[in-house]
Amino acid sequence: MAVLSRIGLRQLVVLLVLLSLLVAAGNMFWAGSSLYQQALLDNDLHRQQGFARQLADKLGQRLQQGPRAGLLDDLLMDEHQRAWIISPGGQVVLPGGARLAAVQERALALQQHEQTVLLPDDQGVGQMISIAAVPGSDWRLMLQTPSVGQAAVQPAFADLLVYILPAGCLLLLLAWLAGGSLARPFRLLAACARNLNRPESIAVIGAVQPSSREAAELQSGLLQGARQLDPQSAMPDASSIDPLTGLSTPEILPELVTNISLGGTSFTALVLAVDDYEQIREHFSEPLRNLALKHLAGLLLQHSRELDISVRMGEEVFLLLLPQCPIVIAQRIAECLRSKIQDSAFEGVGHMTISVGVAAYQPGSSDPLETLKQAQQLLISARREGQNRVHVMPE
Repeated sequence: MAVLSRIGLRQLVVLLVLLSLLVAAGNMFWAGSSLYQQALLDNDLHRQQGFARQLADKLGQRLQQGPRAGLLDDLLMDEHQRAWIISPGGQVVLPGGARLAAVQERALALQQHEQTVLLPDDQGVGQMISIAAVPGSDWRLMLQTPSVGQAAVQPAFADLLVYILPAGCLLLLLAWLAGGSLARPFRLLAACARNLNRPESIAVIGAVQPSSREAAELQSGLLQGARQLDPQSAMPDASSIDPLTGLSTPEILPELVTNISLGGTSFTALVLAVDDYEQIREHFSEPLRNLALKHLAGLLLQHSRELDISVRMGEEVFLLLLPQCPIVIAQRIAECLRSKIQDSAFEGVGHMTISVGVAAYQPGSSDPLETLKQAQQLLISARREGQNRVHVMPE
């Protein structure tokens, strides 16, 4: 999501097209390489067959000139080459006493006419075996030469599909996931557009996490439209504003939290309270306490995002509602607040500490108001276990 939010739809389509071209190029390279290897092999087989015909012609000339002894001498060009003279019945005439191995017998059975085949021997090594008729006799010459390379893979259509289909399925999966991530904010913003004149529209629209530049622009436009429809909606109603701190009052929570959850937006709640506030109330006057609480509210706003919601729940109890904020990040914010308040000097009362409870809500998991209650319970446990600490909902 973070990466998608920095690119637009056009760039995403270009990336998917480039990935498709890369996969296609890989398949074309594989097919081209296979065809090239096959062409080299066909050339070797053709040369082997031509050499076998030349040897057969020389054998025919020697048969006309003299005895059979030494017919095969000095005819082979390579020490790895082997040759046999085969009778019409398939028996070895020369060399005397020699017997054909299984690979030669398979080649003899396969070849009804003069040709060259590539067959693996018992060790799996490819052998090029050629058969040619010896002129002036009913004999046949069998010539065997080890293949320099391995047989190329035939680039059949079925073989290409084996490589193309997984890549295609991967591309479809990536497109589906990217499309779902991109479409979700648009669905939420479309739902907000149908109720643009409602008082809570600005908060709900602001809680949507854009997945692309286009979604961010649409969100900005909807926010401007909501403010133009009702200029007073940009600011909360005066009755829902705490006059001392300028934070929201708890009256806004039920409808606000419900609308955020209906929009499918997750949030994390931080409920925090000043430690030992009874002693502060006992030793300091109300004006001095108010100065300290106003300073504390300013620190809350300072460490909040524009879309976060700050609420004064009670005299010394506050709530930070963080839409689309993972609980790990919310815990860091809570620790930062706790440390900042611990190190700050509050006008009128000196130093104070806070305890914090942190709970997260995921759409569809439970009642969002229960998340606020869970954060309050975590705050109570933090106070009981020593104060000046943060307790987080277990994952």
